[in-house]
Amino acid sequence: MHLNLGQVTLIDLVEQVERKEVLINKEYQRGSGLWPDSARSYFIDTILEGYPFPKIYLYQIFNEMVNRPIKEVVDGQQRLTTIIDFYSNKFRLTSASRDYKGMKFEDLDDDAKQRFISYQIEVSTILSAKRSELLEMFRRINAYTAPLSAAEKRHATYQGAFKWFVVEMSDKYSPALEGLKVFTSKQLARMHDSEFIADLILALESGIVQKSASSIEKLYKKYEKEFPHSDYYYEVIDSFFQVLATDFEPLYDTFMMKSYALNSLFCAYTHCKFGLPGVEQFTDVRPDLEFKIDKERVLPKLEELASAHENQDEDGEHKVYVKACMSSTTKAPQRRARFKVLCDVLTH
Repeated sequence: MHLNLGQVTLIDLVEQVERKEVLINKEYQRGSGLWPDSARSYFIDTILEGYPFPKIYLYQIFNEMVNRPIKEVVDGQQRLTTIIDFYSNKFRLTSASRDYKGMKFEDLDDDAKQRFISYQIEVSTILSAKRSELLEMFRRINAYTAPLSAAEKRHATYQGAFKWFVVEMSDKYSPALEGLKVFTSKQLARMHDSEFIADLILALESGIVQKSASSIEKLYKKYEKEFPHSDYYYEVIDSFFQVLATDFEPLYDTFMMKSYALNSLFCAYTHCKFGLPGVEQFTDVRPDLEFKIDKERVLPKLEELASAHENQDEDGEHKVYVKACMSSTTKAPQRRARFKVLCDVLTH
């Protein structure tokens, strides 16, 4: 078999489909249907913002009916169908596209339209191959792919409302998580930020519970079709990141930026302001929408906790918090211990 590697402008590929020089063969279609609007919007936004996406594979065959070679799309059908539908004004972009929300192609300004139709798509055309060789080719490509993390598997499996809410939130806050050294760039590439955001939502749904792959996956399943709490959860998470960027700035470069400690700080702050379910047995703090951080009183105490954690001081004044940070940090008992201490610090 032979591969012809190249690039084609988006509009040229669309016109090849319109002229039936490139066919979308449903036999190669994977999955149980079209992407939801949130997924399609995120993909179109990828193009409008000039980011790359994986190449499209075409399979060239000779069509005896028209007596000429034609190409079939063997990998990339959802991408190509989404491009054609948007170019044909068949759907509006959702909030998954921050700068173009609510727009069809015809609503874009001239510069955005030009960027869209001129986008360079990487294409590999498979020549002189049997169907069995196609299958073997994709098997070999996948053989060199690193095993997927739990977060990557979920995002490959689910295409519903919850998945795209997590994607949107991760896009917004991953620069902060990297800048604060909560996660490394390598960890972000393996979707640790998405895992972190989903875990925050787990707390909003269930309170202080153990993090597990199954508990997070249940959220993806539960909210596959729709996610009615998205606006409220966006407000809550955004409120915390705003405070993190302002009131909590002195905590940067401390052990309070460890992912599990930051999770507990989110839970404590969120309960003090908005309330978390099922935490009455851990703290007597009652939520108050007017809650604000008393920086002069609170920050020195949080810095003390972070320092005790860094020094692994399991016998000192903050031993309860430190011990809850030393092992099994995502299990419920450790999370509850950190949560209670942090609630006390924020309110007393």
